[in-house]
Amino acid sequence: MTVGVAAFGADAGAAVLAALGAVEAVGAGDIGGFAVFAALGADGLVIGAETQRGGLAALRRDLESRGLVASAEAAAVAALISSGPDRPEPLAQFLPASGAGLVTGHRLPNTPGVDGVPLNAAVLSRLEAGEAPSDAVTAVLAANPEVDAGLIAVVPGRLAFADSRRVGRRNDRGEACLEIRGGAAGVAVLHNSIRPHEGLATLAAGAARLVLEAALPPLPSFRVPAGITIALGEADGVWLDRNGAVERIASGNPGLARYTGWTSSAVYLGTPVLQDGRAVGVTVAEARCRLDRGRILEVDPARPAVAWRPAG
Repeated sequence: MTVGVAAFGADAGAAVLAALGAVEAVGAGDIGGFAVFAALGADGLVIGAETQRGGLAALRRDLESRGLVASAEAAAVAALISSGPDRPEPLAQFLPASGAGLVTGHRLPNTPGVDGVPLNAAVLSRLEAGEAPSDAVTAVLAANPEVDAGLIAVVPGRLAFADSRRVGRRNDRGEACLEIRGGAAGVAVLHNSIRPHEGLATLAAGAARLVLEAALPPLPSFRVPAGITIALGEADGVWLDRNGAVERIASGNPGLARYTGWTSSAVYLGTPVLQDGRAVGVTVAEARCRLDRGRILEVDPARPAVAWRPAG
């Protein structure tokens, strides 16, 4: 199998579908055919969809035909696997699922191991016994280092992935794993035999991340006040009062001392946010302001606020 994706967090189902959409939109190779999707619904039951041909579009049609799109997309644990067309039936063998978790992967994750049990099914059994995804994946692959398989296991709040030693020797692999908001959500991608090999997994994970982040509660933010003068020549920083309003802005960017006009750099992305004398986070967005050599004359009403991510 060519690509496997798994995610946890609010709207994980929509996230893994978005990841596959990114792969199909950009990649070339053995994709757009067979696909299996599984998610854990709010009731703990598995929501599934599958197709032999048509990839993402066919998966969506399957879900739509049974009125399952909303519940599938909203699921907090989801995974899929996809490749070229016409794979051995039953297709569920490629993505075993239960209320305990889901196991996807790439290459041939359904290959029987030394004990005769398919690797992905062996991992799922360990999840059902209460093992952590990382322990389950590590143990199964350690016992089967030369099997042609990579595995991703996901349960509520956690996931883990790895390739077998054999797959690790391939030069067409791609992998990516993103942890979002300190573990509130996460996504992992494994793929092979899709061009370009470089960067495709990161693109897919990034597409999933957009969905996962959008489903989380909004981050704290502050409004940039017009009339304030940025303290130039100092290390970047924004100081907030106890109510979260801006008291002071500093910037080490020498270009602001001569700049006049509109910019998003009055408060730079990644600027430390300080409150009550201590660092409390960093900015993850930028406002649009009109500057006159360090003085903020005007703030765009369409972009007046800066979101920031709390530390820790």
